[in-house]
Amino acid sequence: MISGIVNTVLEATLQLEIYGSNSQQSIVAVIDTGYNGSLTLPRDVISALGLPPLASRSVTLGDASRKVLDFYEADVHWDTTRKTVAVLCVEGDPLIGTALLNGYKIEAVFVVGGSVEITGIS
Repeated sequence: MISGIVNTVLEATLQLEIYGSNSQQSIVAVIDTGYNGSLTLPRDVISALGLPPLASRSVTLGDASRKVLDFYEADVHWDTTRKTVAVLCVEGDPLIGTALLNGYKIEAVFVVGGSVEITGIS
């Protein structure tokens, strides 16, 4: 089970450990079920971690516009293992998307400080 909290603006969040070639960093990421990728990180975090680049791709944003954005590769401590994921470089709060949540169930208590629990399904 992975545990997190609901923040002061009622977003379900998890603390993640991200590993790059330069270092590792603990981040707090918002769960975004409208994002179907694995993880987003801002450029300064990607640079600090020394994440290796993947191919840039065209993506459709929440406002239905399309942009070519940069992707990187990172290892994330997820549940009980290290998992390699594609990271989309976008500014703003780090986001956890549904690709990382695949095979898991989310339960959240939506009050400030409420619990967030991610559990694997069989």
